Amino acid sequence: MQANETDFGPHVKDIAEALENKLDEATIVEELRQYVENYGIDLATAKEAIVRKHYGDPRTLQASAFMPLANIKADESSVSFRAKIVSVFSKEINLKDGSQKTIFEGEITDGSATLRFTVWRDEFTAEPGTILEVTNAYSKGWKDRVDLNLGDRCRVREVEDEGLAALDVPAAGSPTTGSASDVAGLRDGMGSVTLTVRILDVQEREVTVRGEPKALWSGTLADASGSCRFTAWHDHKLQADTIYEIGNAYVREWQGIPELQINENTAVGTVDAELPSLEKLAVGTSYTIDLLDERGGASDALLEGHVLAVREGSGLIFRCPECNRVLRSRQCMVHGEQEGQPDLRTKLLFDDGTGSLQLFLNRELTEKVLGRDLDSCLELVRENYSAEALTEELEQALLLKPLTVEGYTRSDDYGLMFFARKCQPAHNLDVPSVARQFLAALEA
Repeated sequence: MQANETDFGPHVKDIAEALENKLDEATIVEELRQYVENYGIDLATAKEAIVRKHYGDPRTLQASAFMPLANIKADESSVSFRAKIVSVFSKEINLKDGSQKTIFEGEITDGSATLRFTVWRDEFTAEPGTILEVTNAYSKGWKDRVDLNLGDRCRVREVEDEGLAALDVPAAGSPTTGSASDVAGLRDGMGSVTLTVRILDVQEREVTVRGEPKALWSGTLADASGSCRFTAWHDHKLQADTIYEIGNAYVREWQGIPELQINENTAVGTVDAELPSLEKLAVGTSYTIDLLDERGGASDALLEGHVLAVREGSGLIFRCPECNRVLRSRQCMVHGEQEGQPDLRTKLLFDDGTGSLQLFLNRELTEKVLGRDLDSCLELVRENYSAEALTEELEQALLLKPLTVEGYTRSDDYGLMFFARKCQPAHNLDVPSVARQFLAALEA
């Protein structure tokens, strides 16, 4: 975000008054931008530095550098606030280079608003009820929500504040939004969730929390309505292919996909209930694109639709040998110029009559579609002195063809993205019905 006078609000006038209006406001904005955005200095320190630089007295500064959470907007590059932790939990994520990293997520409140936050550090020891003074965090927008991010440049310290200490904090893992009766109804932020589900798979992992190793259990659960990932922060002795009633769980999302969170306060017990078998549930749940969009994603979904376009970036690509990112003109955005390792992928515009999304096929599925392996594709490109011949083959094989795909979906600022694990021609697709839906959507 480009800073301007409005972004810094009353702080520009505060500095001007501390300097007895000897410095014009445009210069103050420019210097604030340099300190905060270029040098990564928190707002309070930047204000004092500017006043000292121009021979003023920082003690005369009046405006607080701390913003009410309700005033923080999406995509602000530097925000400072005081707030009380409502909930916090650690999470293991996979980075693009294939490595794993522990982050911390939760909710924080100051009475004016309650916002989600993510700490991008390996260690974070604050617990629910702790009051934090945070400087130089940044915000991101997600749909209609503002999320706070505490990165490497952020300064965090625990403080005393009687007003914030008096705020009521709900029990950890108990958000105040509505609940669901089945897996398909799960939405980010739901608390006190009760479900009857079958565990499809479960694995024990170890993560580092507050500098100490901690065991957790993650996997996939499902009912007749759908499936989702789960994380258990307490050993409930979960077993695959067993039906459980789970009570007082809560929901958090990762990359747009709802995940069920189970902690020591969650009630878990085996029950005798009618649910589809493990084999049937493992196939995946059929969705329409509009339902996936409403839900925000799914960890195991089946879709049927048509390919409307083969997108740029399909076919032969080259990846950075260090981090696996796709190279652009032999350049990696992190590691600079690289020779690159050849790979195949396909990016498609996929429509089922209720909506459209971006569909990705990996190397294995792209080879299956083309009837060629990677070596054959490289030879084709060499023979034609261009990768366009490969793109043309993809268009001939896929364009306007009906497909059934199975995989996972996530949503971000660019919309829905479907990452296929399986892909095959759709033989039972009701083409006239899909055409009517598509035309109706165009007319609307």
